[in-house]
Amino acid sequence: MVPAALRRKSKLSLALGLWLVTNPGVRAAVPLTTARIGAGPSIVQTPDKKIQTWGSFGTFRLGAYQERLQLIAGLDLTAWRLQDVPKTTLNYDVHGNDVLFFLGYAQDSWNLWVGIGAGQMRIYDRDAPDEKRPHNSIHQAMEAGASYDLYRATYGKIDSSLTWSRRMPEKDWRSRYALTMIDCLEFEIGFKLMGW
Repeated sequence: MVPAALRRKSKLSLALGLWLVTNPGVRAAVPLTTARIGAGPSIVQTPDKKIQTWGSFGTFRLGAYQERLQLIAGLDLTAWRLQDVPKTTLNYDVHGNDVLFFLGYAQDSWNLWVGIGAGQMRIYDRDAPDEKRPHNSIHQAMEAGASYDLYRATYGKIDSSLTWSRRMPEKDWRSRYALTMIDCLEFEIGFKLMGW
């Protein structure tokens, strides 16, 4: 069940996104304008301890750019996986996909953004009889990030980015798997075609 505060934030984000798309000063970007891949440290928080591991991430960004205000907005579609989770402490692998609405600011070679959304988290329990069948959960997701253009050309560029993200599973999962939240720091390289 989605909390009321998250629903209000989603409605505000949707209204801002529609304003950006319908405003005459907006130049829409081509679908899949950016593809980012990366990795970084992750912390799985449980009620009694924090487990440190590494994650890998891949993101497609679909967006629009408002030239006069230098605002960017759109959707981030993310796939992620926690790597090398110690079996003795967590005892399951965690994968997931997120859809986040982001809003940010673009200035010269820099982009700053924040995002909010939801996704599906999958746990493969190694000790369960059906260990190859994932246990699915809906989770809340939020992110904040910044990127810098390493190379720019007329119709494309390469950038590097640093993104912090947090994922919070639904209440039943928090009690069943003793999993409170997952914090990730993502170091990524992005390839953008036909972008702003």
